[in-house]
Amino acid sequence: MNRMWRWFSAWMGLWAICSAGNGLAVTVESPGPKGATLALYDTGIGLVSEQRRVVLARGENLVRFLEIPVRIDPSSVSFSTVSGGRPIQVLDQRFEYDLTGVERLLQRYIGQTIEIRDGADVRQGVLLSAPAGNAGPSSIALLDAHGEACVYPDFHRLNQILFPHVDELTYVHPTLLARMTAQQDGPQNLRLNYILEGLSWNVSYEAIQTDSPSETYLGVRISLKNETGGAFKDARVRLVATEKGGVSEGGFAGSMTEDPQRYAYGREAPSREQVVASAAALQTYEMPGTITLENGAQLFVQLAQVEKLPVSRFYVYDGVKFDRFQRNRRNDWNYGTEFRKTIDTYLQFSNSTTEGLGFNLPPGRFRLYRQTESGALDLVGHDYIEGTPLGGSGYVALGPAKDLQGERERIGYSEIVPLHEYEESFEIRLENGSPENVEVRVVEHLYRWSDFEVVKSDAEYVLTAPQTIEFRIALKAGGKRAVHYTVHYRW
Repeated sequence: MNRMWRWFSAWMGLWAICSAGNGLAVTVESPGPKGATLALYDTGIGLVSEQRRVVLARGENLVRFLEIPVRIDPSSVSFSTVSGGRPIQVLDQRFEYDLTGVERLLQRYIGQTIEIRDGADVRQGVLLSAPAGNAGPSSIALLDAHGEACVYPDFHRLNQILFPHVDELTYVHPTLLARMTAQQDGPQNLRLNYILEGLSWNVSYEAIQTDSPSETYLGVRISLKNETGGAFKDARVRLVATEKGGVSEGGFAGSMTEDPQRYAYGREAPSREQVVASAAALQTYEMPGTITLENGAQLFVQLAQVEKLPVSRFYVYDGVKFDRFQRNRRNDWNYGTEFRKTIDTYLQFSNSTTEGLGFNLPPGRFRLYRQTESGALDLVGHDYIEGTPLGGSGYVALGPAKDLQGERERIGYSEIVPLHEYEESFEIRLENGSPENVEVRVVEHLYRWSDFEVVKSDAEYVLTAPQTIEFRIALKAGGKRAVHYTVHYRW
């Protein structure tokens, strides 16, 4: 064993001499990044671009970048020179952080002296072997001062493991190491770009109704959460909305075990049909000013506040309902014959400068409250609101309309050309039991096929989506009305 120890010591000494004489100029960056820009995606990832200043020697350098978030994706790291900077060449790079788990720390200490305390037994020695990862064996081997090899089958069962000289032998802070060449000596401004996990955002809309039904208070607040293991100071922040994030936030992907047959007003397909979504940006929203995000912090930023926002209500009857076991079976005669009776109430507002808004509003949760005589708030309804562009109209569902009801019945179905052409007729019946005149938007989805023609209708309609038509029906107080139409499909 003494011979083994002498050989191991000689090998470590040779490694140290070779490492010291490899000709690299080790450069430590100036503390902290400057001018960080964060693009926060609604899928939980962030794209970071920050300026770093280093002092490079001509030739090859090993540069250490500190203050790196723990949850960085090392494969996404790239460097670019700031405008006017001298060209550099990055040869290789790696990310080091040894406090992510005991296994990694043990790997770093192979060949170094550690102390193990197992009950009353305290032993020092050189670590010979250690687990390579969570999935492998958990045994470790130690060569003590007497030349005896001690094997511990499971290091998790040990009372304590002491690692001396941690600052010298390990990376106790997340560190990015890059080997790069420079054409001349001197300071260099670089831009460091990378992707990381743990940055998330969501939007809350709070509307409070008082005595006036046509006005409401509206507050828009952004919640930013940083769970990256790093901090960002005075950063420019851009929020990025994606189709994939909209699925998770809005919850319209649906589960096949739930009732997946509900169309949402303004959407072109029922909930369960959207099971694959893109992560590409649909819309971006620039946050005003700069923002400091400490590690582990959740920050709420007020985006807008309007004391008296003009609002209006409208009513929607979207009566189609599917059997949950049906899935786009266009030849099934029974497809889409179920219906619901509920007529929904929607609240609508205009996104304009004159109304106190006037910028692109991101998607988020919308809560409507009513203020009582005592000043307390009652929750009236909540919904997920889509992003509302400047000049557009935002609307949210408040729930079923009181004293309004609808019915939808298929009154005709025929096969014109076997397996190629079908015709279908419907009757929609509306009833207004309230003391007020109302207008109901009747939405009909022509779901059997994209090649269709409405061949008969006793009310005017508009095409609101590729396979959706909408009737706007006026109902007097206490009145009833029926709408009929026939649609012809070809495929």
